[in-house]
Amino acid sequence: MRKVKIQLLITATMTSMAVGAQTTGNASKMLGGRLDFGVTAGVTGVGFDLAMPMTDYLRVRSGFSYMPRVEVPMTFKIQVGDDPSTSDRKFNRMSSMLESLTGNPVENHVEMIGRPTMWNWSLLADVFPLKNNKHWRVTVGVYIGPKLVAESYNKTESMPSLMGVDIYNNLYNKLHGVSRRDLPGVKIIDFGPGYENVFTDPNLLLYLQEKLDAAGRMGIHMGTYTHDVVNEKGEVIHQKGDDYVMEPDANHMVKVAMKVDAIKPYIGVGYEGRLDKRNDRLYVAADAGIMFWGGTPSLKTHDGTDLINDVENIKGKVGDYVKIMSKLGVCPVINLRCSYVLFK
Repeated sequence: MRKVKIQLLITATMTSMAVGAQTTGNASKMLGGRLDFGVTAGVTGVGFDLAMPMTDYLRVRSGFSYMPRVEVPMTFKIQVGDDPSTSDRKFNRMSSMLESLTGNPVENHVEMIGRPTMWNWSLLADVFPLKNNKHWRVTVGVYIGPKLVAESYNKTESMPSLMGVDIYNNLYNKLHGVSRRDLPGVKIIDFGPGYENVFTDPNLLLYLQEKLDAAGRMGIHMGTYTHDVVNEKGEVIHQKGDDYVMEPDANHMVKVAMKVDAIKPYIGVGYEGRLDKRNDRLYVAADAGIMFWGGTPSLKTHDGTDLINDVENIKGKVGDYVKIMSKLGVCPVINLRCSYVLFK
């Protein structure tokens, strides 16, 4: 509802200003014969646009902007069990077993890459409210693009470690909570038809069970839950204050996606002038404004957990990024534009 109201406000503002310009006698001075080509750079990325004046007071711009794939490195630590203070010691005990299972060294951390993915089509209206000064303008309009504006995922070099985490947790799931009487029936490996009666030595299973139970599950400790988490049946599976430990997905990956509304209204101010006083075709402009994201962005992991709304006490750089995003219901925009008059 709020987004609709903003769009209606923008539309009404554009209409009233355009009508106001026409009623002052400028309707006879239509400038539709002029066309500017602009190159833009700033918070919305790099891009281009075309601008056409409609009257002395109103100009319409439409263009495309794309955020370059700049990569930001991040690191997540793998935790074993519920106690971070004993995690390193437990991991060191289990790492040799994981290395023998995966065939690769298993690190106690995961290297991540964060990168922007934002691109948008824009439709903007520049209103020049001052009769004798055509440098200053007010701009309103919309940016339209995918909801996904940034993402984070693990580096390829960290996949052996994440595979080790998956193998470890699979063993933990098979053995945790199994009584000693039922333990001999546990199949660590299913050899398929014809080998149904092949079982692992019960003494080995008991030893492995005790070792895994003493260590606990593996995962990437992110923070603590801000509220109770329920499953599809309405059962509480995590209580408020419990640790949120992210585990790899089926492809041995960990991912975080930042999403906002696809339609993002914009309002701002700008200043433009000739790049060279001797050339009336080259112009440079600066814009500053606000892009409305539709509220606080969501930062969801691959398992559906929102790091902004569902988790708190996130440490390190990741925690700093999450805190910043949680306070930004809008996106401050600063852009530069260089343009050339194609014809007039």
